[in-house]
Amino acid sequence: MARIAVLGAGLAGLAAADTLTKAGQDIVVFEARDRPGGRVWSEEIVVQDRVCTIERGAEFVLHGYSAMRQLMAEHDVELVDTGMSYYVRTPGDAPSVITDDMVAAGREARSVTRQLGGARSAEEVLSRLELRREVVDALRARIEISTAVGARHVTADALGQIADVEPKPSWRIRGGNQRLPEALAHALAGSLRYRSTVRHVVNLPDGGVVVATDDGSKVFDAVVVALPLAVVRGSKDISLPRSAERDVALARVVQGHAAKLHLPLISPPTTSAVMSVRDRYWTWTAIDSTGTVAPVLNAFMGTSAAIDRVGLRLEPQRWVRKARALRPELMIGDDDQVVSTIWSDDPLAGGAYAAHAPGNPSSSGPGLETPIGDVFWAGEYAEPEFTGLMEGAIRSGKRAAERVLEAVRHNTTGIGERTRA
Repeated sequence: MARIAVLGAGLAGLAAADTLTKAGQDIVVFEARDRPGGRVWSEEIVVQDRVCTIERGAEFVLHGYSAMRQLMAEHDVELVDTGMSYYVRTPGDAPSVITDDMVAAGREARSVTRQLGGARSAEEVLSRLELRREVVDALRARIEISTAVGARHVTADALGQIADVEPKPSWRIRGGNQRLPEALAHALAGSLRYRSTVRHVVNLPDGGVVVATDDGSKVFDAVVVALPLAVVRGSKDISLPRSAERDVALARVVQGHAAKLHLPLISPPTTSAVMSVRDRYWTWTAIDSTGTVAPVLNAFMGTSAAIDRVGLRLEPQRWVRKARALRPELMIGDDDQVVSTIWSDDPLAGGAYAAHAPGNPSSSGPGLETPIGDVFWAGEYAEPEFTGLMEGAIRSGKRAAERVLEAVRHNTTGIGERTRA
């Protein structure tokens, strides 16, 4: 049995810890927050005497989430159909563009992407579309909102993934997405160390890793680092092993920046999905675990430029006023019940989620998960197909655990010697 530390109790870290625990290894999970889930964060608010669950972080369970569904089945966590589609959004401030235009534009853009290669920037693909300017602008907004990155700085591969516009259903976890990390954390029982901030991770010359927290240092046979991209790429609060290969790989990934807003509604709405092309955000109303539409208008804004333009940090109510103007058909309640979240301002996250930079096709990600000594890596940023998504975090965490287990199985004199050989 190996003694293994996992840094981070987000979905990547919990998936790694779950896999390692099932394999009989001795696990300790260090988490700086006082809860599991990381950027999966559910909260309850009361609207019109009704308790509503909002997702301040990752929200939609999408097409192809096989690893997440498997974990949910193992832990008796259920899905609820939202009754609307994450993929289909009406451009509310571009009345000449309809959702059918968006679907057709997306298909043409994916065709151009296949011709050029997915490593080209989304902006280059958009520049080659022979469509009305309004339609191209709407598709550009869709890409930038969903990737949380400017179209010039993200690959066109996003059109087939997080920025897909093909009509498909979408789900959320019954009772809140945080129910899955909570179930995983419960199964890990005494292995979790909350409010435990790791400061240094150092490989030892003869194998093994020192993990130093504010409470002291311990030596482990291996460590899985499952921390957000902004943290592993250069946080001043933690020192991690580095390699030239990994630095190059990390440079090929871009950090997304996003914010979320939740507004109470006075009267029950129907399901909806409406986006603002001008201000780079979208809004939606969806069915919850009661089987009816929750009286909450949800909103998500993508890119740091959009967050700065709206002045969200200095005057949060500006976004509220814009949402009221975008959705005049809804009866939005008092401002004192509004909940806003800016992930870039969270020091333990440093941003929302990751995307691939131009020149780096999503199918290639060497170096992001390559171990350094006895330190292994996991995170949504390291997943080639489901980059930036809950499914990507889980898949990457499972892969990291499997690499650790392979090292344990094939080495009897110390994992460190094998991985450095």
